[in-house]
Amino acid sequence: MSEEATSLKLSFKLGEKLDFSLSDIEGKNISLSDYRGKVILAFFFTTWCPYCSAEAPYLEKEVWQKFKNKGVQVLAIDVLETKELVEKMRKKFNWTFPVLLDTDGRVTKKFAPEKEGLSPEVAIINSHFILDSELRLRYYEYLNMERFDARARATIKKLEELLAE
Repeated sequence: MSEEATSLKLSFKLGEKLDFSLSDIEGKNISLSDYRGKVILAFFFTTWCPYCSAEAPYLEKEVWQKFKNKGVQVLAIDVLETKELVEKMRKKFNWTFPVLLDTDGRVTKKFAPEKEGLSPEVAIINSHFILDSELRLRYYEYLNMERFDARARATIKKLEELLAE
């Protein structure tokens, strides 16, 4: 969790067990609990977010491809966009992990920080949430492109730590 994140008003706590269900891009209902036993990296994105597009290839190649056989599940959660827009982004970046659609914004509202001047659907984009194998929230970080490399290393480090437990 970043220093900035500690000063935000949130509706959840580190260590809290989390679960929610959303439809994936094919229309199948997916729950976090479907992945109990794995370490989960869930990230929120939009197709119009330049930071999300910058991170998209990294998530596929450096996270999903390197950790999927080690007990990690990556889940992309699109914020309030159409299936057609999301499918274009998935194809563009060759994402092979599940892509979920938060079409009504209920999951977005649950996890977005309250930040003056930002709607939940803007405040949540390009955020990472890591849950352990028992679905307990162990790490989260909101958009911070000033430290993109450090953020990427911190995400990888947290995944490795949880896998080692």
